[in-house]
Amino acid sequence: MMVKTVVYEGFFQELKGIGNVTIDNYDGGCQVGRYLKSMGHSKVLCISDSFTGMDSERMDGCSDAMGAETVSFMKISVQREERMKLYREREPELLEYTAIFAMSDFYAVELIHYLRGKGVFVPEDISVVGFDDSPVCNYSIPSLTTVRQDVSLRAKKAINILKSLKKGEQCGIVKLPVTLVERGSVKHVPEKST
Repeated sequence: MMVKTVVYEGFFQELKGIGNVTIDNYDGGCQVGRYLKSMGHSKVLCISDSFTGMDSERMDGCSDAMGAETVSFMKISVQREERMKLYREREPELLEYTAIFAMSDFYAVELIHYLRGKGVFVPEDISVVGFDDSPVCNYSIPSLTTVRQDVSLRAKKAINILKSLKKGEQCGIVKLPVTLVERGSVKHVPEKST
């Protein structure tokens, strides 16, 4: 007997008896890139604890939408102490960018808090964007611009897929859309006069 399974964000080819509910990570990154570009940003840093899977798709989308020459990448640790050490050591480099795109809201809000402690303010000195639209976005100061995934729709889709799999139907991969949510953590960068 095959166990019916639904996976969130699985990165594999379609398999019999397994449903995969994912989001359009690449398009989410594209939306961020297009938005930052429209706001005048020309030097963006993407930060992530992984350069694979969904984070890679998000970063690729941002880079493709902005233009690869305007986007850089920095791998951060999953360990908080190591992230803080990296931020301290590379603070001058961080501040060379006009915007930072964190692959999760958690990392974005944590970075905003770190920068504020150093006297660097978002969005006045640097803009920050997250991903997920978790509840923390509205409690961050400033509120966080992010990419929203509809978690309740995702859960409903997962349940429906599981029901279909139990009936013997093949469901494969379901990719749900995401939406950019503009809040207070991004400012327009005026064009430099020559």
